[in-house]
Amino acid sequence: MPQLDVSTWFSQVFWLVVVFAALYWLVVKRALPTIGATIEQRRDRIADDLDEAERLRTKAEAVLKAAQTELAEARGDARRMVQEAREALAKELDAERRRMEEELARRIAAAEKEVRAAKEKAIAEMDDAIGELAAQIVQRVSGAKASAAALKRAVANVKAREDG
Repeated sequence: MPQLDVSTWFSQVFWLVVVFAALYWLVVKRALPTIGATIEQRRDRIADDLDEAERLRTKAEAVLKAAQTELAEARGDARRMVQEAREALAKELDAERRRMEEELARRIAAAEKEVRAAKEKAIAEMDDAIGELAAQIVQRVSGAKASAAALKRAVANVKAREDG
């Protein structure tokens, strides 16, 4: 085997050093800068992506906060609108209740007036009937005809004694 021949070791070592030096030079001058540039590009892209992610996260938090604020405002507006509707309904119901009470009071007053008028008419008719009855009693008992004015006075006196 020629590799084991000692007379060729020097030339083999020489060429080994030359080949390794050439390979080293190729790796250092060509491959490593390309690999380094690729690694640097990846590092920059990762940093940019992280910055973009942070920016988007901050933006998303701001949007979420704005949405929560708008939701809170909407809830407040809804509560206010419900309260206003309740108050308006309460006012409307109160006005309707007052109107109904006034209508009822007016009807009651009219009914009381009608009852008073009917009572007075009945009393007047009763007074006339009592007067006629008294005239008939006087005529049957005494046989004499009593005057209508005297009988009305007598009925009025009896009525005044009962009321007083």
